[in-house]
Amino acid sequence: MLRDKKIAVIGVGKMGGTLVNSVLKNKLVKNKNLFGSTYQEEHAREIHLKYNIETYTDNSEMVEGKDIIILAVKPQMINTVISQIRDKVTGEQLIISIAAAMSTQFIEDRLGKDIPVIRAMPNTPALINEGMTVICPGRYVAKSHITMALDIFGSIGIAEVIHREELMDVVTALSGSGPAYAYIIIESLTEGGVRMGLPRELAQKMTAQTLLGASKMVLKTGMHPALLKDTVTTPAGVTVDGLMELEDGGIRVTLIKAISTATEKSKEISK
Repeated sequence: MLRDKKIAVIGVGKMGGTLVNSVLKNKLVKNKNLFGSTYQEEHAREIHLKYNIETYTDNSEMVEGKDIIILAVKPQMINTVISQIRDKVTGEQLIISIAAAMSTQFIEDRLGKDIPVIRAMPNTPALINEGMTVICPGRYVAKSHITMALDIFGSIGIAEVIHREELMDVVTALSGSGPAYAYIIIESLTEGGVRMGLPRELAQKMTAQTLLGASKMVLKTGMHPALLKDTVTTPAGVTVDGLMELEDGGIRVTLIKAISTATEKSKEISK
């Protein structure tokens, strides 16, 4: 569905650049149908040379005649960007926003028109095409729009859709913030290995690969994590003692509380 579509990416920074790179790498659209913007002329030239796409510093000029407009900007920039493009966008275009905590209604209201808006929450592993993105459609979105959005974000990892926008705060807390939780677990397990004599570089590599493998086991087998945990935990073995320490330290409750607290924070920002 994207082959002949013209896509404009407002804000070709880290995440915007990742989307541009992945869309081109996976041949979802041709270079001539992909456009990017940034505020600095020099950066615009760098983007043009790096991706061989047409670049702009004027967002209002770029969005004219484009089929899909991706707002890859920080939440505090949304009002400014919308004011720049509001008079140029039409109901024939699809707007996808990856600005955290900005609702579809917030964007629809400021556009002042019946324009399809999709809210997306990708996470930072998208930078290596291992991202998790959840999208949520606004009031004027058709099935074809959802399919296009899933194709775009599917190019940087796994993409899913939900239709209850209030759950996007949980998405932000879980997959959006989740890499930070994973990093502190990796850091802690690495320190444990170092404490017991392993070289730091080896301990870190072992930890990261172990968590990667465990994650893939969950995704590929579809088994409940508790069942997979039991396959590792032999009677009177090493693992069960380690698990007892984790439970004694409250890791399960602590991680659950982390999601709850982060969700409430996301709700505050949304308001």
